[in-house]
Amino acid sequence: MAWAKPTTVFVTAKRQQDFKTVESYFEKRVNLFRVPTGQNIDMRKEGQRRWNTETVYADADLDLKIDDIIFFDRKDSEKFRVKTKTDWNQFGYVEYQVISDYHRVV
Repeated sequence: MAWAKPTTVFVTAKRQQDFKTVESYFEKRVNLFRVPTGQNIDMRKEGQRRWNTETVYADADLDLKIDDIIFFDRKDSEKFRVKTKTDWNQFGYVEYQVISDYHRVV
């Protein structure tokens, strides 16, 4: 992907193991391209969700699962949850739809 830039992605993944949910953390340096959709929905300031969605095109070796939580470049940056995954391995990349995860709206 010539138009992508190298980015460190921090991932919080949930898996079921022995009937329990186990979280694992890892980071990976991949080439990716982020496209904001421009969709912003702010709800009540009492702590409801605010949605920012993006389309992310990444190298095929970034294997995210639906519901994984990711951060781009820094662990303290805005966190996104993987909503959909479209496998374009035959072209060398994967498309993800991500949505900003819960945070307080002030």
